[in-house]
Amino acid sequence: MKRFLFLSFIALASQTTVYAEQALNQQQIQAVLDHQDRPAEDSKRDSARQPAKVLAFTNVAEGDQVLDLFAGGGWYTELFSKAVGQSGKVYAQNDQVIWRFAEKGITQRTKNNRLNNVIRFDNMPIVDMNIPDESLDIVFVALNYHDLFFTDTTQDGKKVQLRDDIVDYKAALATIKKALKKEGVFIIIDHLATSGSGYQAANTLHRIDPNIVKFQLNEAGFSLIEEAHYLRNPEDDLTKNVFAPETRGKTDRFIYKFSKK
Repeated sequence: MKRFLFLSFIALASQTTVYAEQALNQQQIQAVLDHQDRPAEDSKRDSARQPAKVLAFTNVAEGDQVLDLFAGGGWYTELFSKAVGQSGKVYAQNDQVIWRFAEKGITQRTKNNRLNNVIRFDNMPIVDMNIPDESLDIVFVALNYHDLFFTDTTQDGKKVQLRDDIVDYKAALATIKKALKKEGVFIIIDHLATSGSGYQAANTLHRIDPNIVKFQLNEAGFSLIEEAHYLRNPEDDLTKNVFAPETRGKTDRFIYKFSKK
C-alpha cells in the first residue's frame, strides 16, 4: 500500500512538473515582445503595461487556446497570438460598444491574415460567441471588464447612449465559464475605482470598484486564486478619468487570476 501511494505521488508530481514546464519562460516571453513583426507603436506602451510580467502571470503556453475579451485594437491579441504559436488559437471578441472604437485598429492589425491563428468575433455579444465547451486555457480581459457596465458617454457636451442597459454579466460569465477548461484561468486587469462607486464609475471614469469584480466572479462560480501588483499605483487619484492627460497610462490597476470552483 505504501509503495502504491509513493508511486502515485511520483506520478502526480511528474504531471505537475510537465504542466509547469509548458508555460513560456521569461526568455520565450521576451522573444514574443521582441518579435520582428510586432508594431513599433505597441512596444511604446510596454513600460506602462508591463506585458512580460502579465504574460508570465497568465502561464500562457505554446498550443494554448485563449479568449481575449473586449480585445479592442488587439494589443494583447497580438502578444497571445505569438505566444501560443501555430498550434494554438486566439479568439478576439469585441461587442457592439467596443467595436465602435476598435474596428479600425483590429482590422488593420489582422489585415491580409497577418495573425492567422486569430479568430475575430466582431460586433458580437459575449453570449453569442461560438467556442467549444471546456476548450479555453485562458480567458483574458485587460482594462475593459468595466465596459460591461459602460452605457453612455459625453461627446461635445452631449450625452451619447451606447447601450440601453448594462450587459447581462451573469449570462456573460456563464458563457465564459462553460468555455473554460476545468484547469483554465480567467485573468482580469482593470482600473481601480473607489469602494462603493458602483457602476456609474464605468461611465464617468472608466474604472470599477474591485469588490464588484470579486463579488460577481464568486457569484458566477469562480475562485480568486492569485493577485499581482505589477500595475498598482498608490499615487493615482481614483476620482480622475483614466483618459485624463495626467492620469493616462499611470492608473492604479488590479490584476486578478480566477479559476473555476
